[in-house]
Amino acid sequence: MTTLHYIMDPQCGWCYAAAPLIQALARDPRFTITLHGGGLFSGINKKPLPEGFKQQIIAMDKRVTQLTGQVFSDIYYEKLLNDKQRILDSDTPITALLAAEVLSMDAVCFLHRMQYSQFVEGRSLADIQHLTDLATEMGINSATFIDTFRRLLGNETQRHIEKSQQWLRSVGGQGFPTLLIEQGDGLLRVLDHTRFYGQPAQWLDYVSAYLNSSQSI
Repeated sequence: MTTLHYIMDPQCGWCYAAAPLIQALARDPRFTITLHGGGLFSGINKKPLPEGFKQQIIAMDKRVTQLTGQVFSDIYYEKLLNDKQRILDSDTPITALLAAEVLSMDAVCFLHRMQYSQFVEGRSLADIQHLTDLATEMGINSATFIDTFRRLLGNETQRHIEKSQQWLRSVGGQGFPTLLIEQGDGLLRVLDHTRFYGQPAQWLDYVSAYLNSSQSI
């Protein structure tokens, strides 16, 4: 079994761009995927959305759509990006992903459902009740999910984020998403996914060829 270490953030538009690539690997039985939440909007970066940054986000989202066809809906632009009370918050959705793993949920599937809910349905990922509703859609008892979430929020989440950022620095990663492949030798190698945005079939071919070449060394 080959492990794909996915350093990402649920709030990151480029991670949403990479979702079809991650889904392609998730469907392949050769791979297991481990999520590492990087804390894009954690600590001093957890704050309301500045107007100038909002325009940068809109431009980035448009670029993601051009490259991948991933949809950013009108309600996302009109509701979330124009909400002056909204706090940019990565801690809450990362904690939700940690809770999903503890409860043996499919964390990758949960991540993609969260991304869809934000970028298409215009729902805030800082809303724990909304995240709980998504978990119940996947068959998890709401009280169990909330209890697990509360237990992990705070120190456990911060330790996870710090470790993810250490991973990113150790491989010279430039940001989110960064994809690392780990085979039997335990070494971590960065996969160049950027040229495969919008091309999940070619991406899977590339990763398969990479595995075959590395195994023949």
